[in-house]
Amino acid sequence: MPVAQAVPDLPGYVRTPFTNPPRLVDVRGMSAGSKVVCPYTQRPFLVPGGVSASSSLASSNASDRSKPAPSPERPRTAPVSNSNVAAMTNPAPSAPTQPKVAPAPSASVELPYGSPIAGRPGFVNSPYAAKHQLVDVTGLPVGMEVKCPYTGKLFRVPAQ
Repeated sequence: MPVAQAVPDLPGYVRTPFTNPPRLVDVRGMSAGSKVVCPYTQRPFLVPGGVSASSSLASSNASDRSKPAPSPERPRTAPVSNSNVAAMTNPAPSAPTQPKVAPAPSASVELPYGSPIAGRPGFVNSPYAAKHQLVDVTGLPVGMEVKCPYTGKLFRVPAQ
Protein backbone atom coordinates (compact mmCIF):
# COMPACT_ATOMS: atom_id res chain seq x y z
CA MET A 1 0.00 0.00 0.00
CA PRO A 2 1.43 3.45 -0.90
CA VAL A 3 2.66 5.77 1.85
CA ALA A 4 1.84 9.49 1.79
CA GLN A 5 4.57 12.14 1.82
CA ALA A 6 5.00 14.14 5.05
CA VAL A 7 4.94 17.95 4.78
CA PRO A 8 7.70 19.28 7.08
CA ASP A 9 6.27 22.82 7.32
CA LEU A 10 2.72 21.63 8.07
CA PRO A 11 2.58 19.18 10.99
CA GLY A 12 -0.48 16.95 10.76
CA TYR A 13 -0.71 17.16 6.96
CA VAL A 14 0.56 14.84 4.23
CA ARG A 15 0.55 14.87 0.44
CA THR A 16 -1.58 12.15 -1.14
CA PRO A 17 0.31 9.77 -3.43
CA PHE A 18 -2.61 9.60 -5.88
CA THR A 19 -2.96 13.13 -7.31
CA ASN A 20 -0.65 15.09 -9.58
CA PRO A 21 0.36 17.52 -8.28
CA PRO A 22 0.11 15.96 -4.80
CA ARG A 23 -2.63 17.57 -2.70
CA LEU A 24 -2.76 18.10 1.05
CA VAL A 25 -4.70 15.75 3.32
CA ASP A 26 -5.38 16.49 7.00
CA VAL A 27 -4.24 13.53 9.15
CA ARG A 28 -4.04 15.34 12.52
CA GLY A 29 -4.69 12.95 15.38
CA MET A 30 -3.77 9.88 13.33
CA SER A 31 -0.74 7.77 14.16
CA ALA A 32 2.02 6.66 11.80
CA GLY A 33 0.99 3.56 9.87
CA SER A 34 -2.74 4.40 10.02
CA LYS A 35 -4.73 3.58 6.89
CA VAL A 36 -6.42 6.61 5.32
CA VAL A 37 -8.66 6.89 2.27
CA CYS A 38 -7.64 9.70 -0.07
CA PRO A 39 -10.52 12.22 -0.13
CA TYR A 40 -9.77 13.03 -3.79
CA THR A 41 -9.49 9.52 -5.29
CA GLN A 42 -11.07 7.29 -2.59
CA ARG A 43 -7.96 5.06 -2.64
CA PRO A 44 -6.29 3.98 0.61
CA PHE A 45 -2.77 4.98 1.69
CA LEU A 46 -0.68 4.85 4.88
CA VAL A 47 0.28 7.77 7.13
CA PRO A 48 4.09 8.11 7.25
CA GLY A 49 6.05 8.47 10.48
CA GLY A 50 6.77 11.93 11.87
CA VAL A 51 3.57 13.78 10.89
CA SER A 52 2.02 14.01 14.36
CA ALA A 53 0.95 17.57 15.13
CA SER A 54 1.50 16.95 18.85
CA SER A 55 5.24 16.15 18.45
CA SER A 56 5.87 19.33 16.47
CA LEU A 57 3.83 21.35 18.96
CA ALA A 58 6.09 20.15 21.74
CA SER A 59 9.18 21.40 19.92
CA SER A 60 7.54 24.73 19.04
CA ASN A 61 6.43 25.20 22.64
CA ALA A 62 10.03 24.77 23.78
CA SER A 63 11.14 27.63 21.51
CA ASP A 64 8.23 29.81 22.69
CA ARG A 65 9.36 29.76 26.33
CA SER A 66 11.53 32.83 25.83
CA LYS A 67 8.61 34.82 24.44
CA PRO A 68 6.06 36.61 26.67
CA ALA A 69 2.89 34.70 27.42
CA PRO A 70 0.15 35.28 24.85
CA SER A 71 -3.16 36.82 25.80
CA PRO A 72 -5.94 34.34 26.69
CA GLU A 73 -7.18 32.42 23.67
CA ARG A 74 -10.71 31.93 22.50
CA PRO A 75 -12.21 28.57 23.43
CA ARG A 76 -11.15 25.92 20.94
CA THR A 77 -13.64 23.99 18.89
CA ALA A 78 -13.99 20.23 19.09
CA PRO A 79 -11.22 18.28 17.30
CA VAL A 80 -11.79 17.15 13.73
CA SER A 81 -13.14 13.61 13.54
CA ASN A 82 -10.85 10.95 12.07
CA SER A 83 -13.80 9.67 10.05
CA ASN A 84 -13.71 12.70 7.78
CA VAL A 85 -10.25 12.66 6.30
CA ALA A 86 -10.96 15.33 3.70
CA ALA A 87 -8.49 18.19 3.68
CA MET A 88 -9.83 21.45 5.06
CA THR A 89 -8.82 23.20 1.86
CA ASN A 90 -10.96 20.90 -0.29
CA PRO A 91 -14.35 22.44 -1.20
CA ALA A 92 -17.35 20.30 -0.39
CA PRO A 93 -18.57 18.15 -3.30
CA SER A 94 -21.74 19.36 -4.97
CA ALA A 95 -23.49 16.00 -4.56
CA PRO A 96 -22.81 13.14 -2.12
CA THR A 97 -21.53 10.60 -4.63
CA GLN A 98 -18.55 9.10 -2.76
CA PRO A 99 -18.69 7.31 0.59
CA LYS A 100 -16.50 8.51 3.42
CA VAL A 101 -14.51 6.16 5.59
CA ALA A 102 -16.11 5.97 9.00
CA PRO A 103 -14.57 5.27 12.40
CA ALA A 104 -14.56 1.67 13.52
CA PRO A 105 -17.64 0.93 15.63
CA SER A 106 -17.41 -1.15 18.76
CA ALA A 107 -16.55 -4.81 18.19
CA SER A 108 -20.01 -5.92 19.33
CA VAL A 109 -21.79 -4.17 16.41
CA GLU A 110 -22.23 -6.27 13.25
CA LEU A 111 -22.43 -4.08 10.16
CA PRO A 112 -24.46 -5.20 7.13
CA TYR A 113 -22.87 -5.50 3.69
CA GLY A 114 -23.94 -3.48 0.67
CA SER A 115 -25.36 -5.29 -2.37
CA PRO A 116 -23.23 -5.48 -5.52
CA ILE A 117 -24.95 -4.29 -8.69
CA ALA A 118 -24.78 -6.66 -11.69
CA GLY A 119 -23.12 -5.01 -14.67
CA ARG A 120 -21.83 -2.06 -12.60
CA PRO A 121 -18.47 -3.08 -11.07
CA GLY A 122 -17.44 -0.79 -8.23
CA PHE A 123 -21.00 0.28 -7.44
CA VAL A 124 -23.20 -1.08 -4.66
CA ASN A 125 -26.59 -0.48 -3.13
CA SER A 126 -26.41 0.70 0.47
CA PRO A 127 -28.55 -1.40 2.80
CA TYR A 128 -30.04 1.90 4.04
CA ALA A 129 -30.63 3.94 0.85
CA ALA A 130 -33.15 3.60 -1.96
CA LYS A 131 -32.26 1.14 -4.75
CA HIS A 132 -31.71 3.95 -7.28
CA GLN A 133 -29.14 5.63 -4.97
CA LEU A 134 -25.86 3.96 -5.95
CA VAL A 135 -22.67 4.16 -3.88
CA ASP A 136 -19.27 4.14 -5.62
CA VAL A 137 -16.82 1.87 -3.74
CA THR A 138 -14.32 1.50 -6.60
CA GLY A 139 -10.89 0.55 -5.29
CA LEU A 140 -12.01 -0.12 -1.73
CA PRO A 141 -11.21 -3.54 -0.28
CA VAL A 142 -13.92 -6.08 0.56
CA GLY A 143 -15.13 -5.67 4.15
CA MET A 144 -14.02 -2.02 4.52
CA GLU A 145 -16.44 0.09 6.51
CA VAL A 146 -17.97 2.98 4.57
CA LYS A 147 -20.57 5.58 5.39
CA CYS A 148 -23.67 5.70 3.22
CA PRO A 149 -23.58 9.18 1.63
CA TYR A 150 -27.39 9.34 1.65
CA THR A 151 -28.16 8.29 5.23
CA GLY A 152 -24.83 8.57 7.08
CA LYS A 153 -25.09 4.98 8.38
CA LEU A 154 -22.22 2.50 8.25
CA PHE A 155 -22.04 -0.60 6.09
CA ARG A 156 -19.33 -2.84 4.63
CA VAL A 157 -18.07 -3.21 1.06
CA PRO A 158 -19.29 -6.52 -0.42
CA ALA A 159 -17.38 -8.90 -2.68
CA GLN A 160 -18.04 -7.99 -6.32
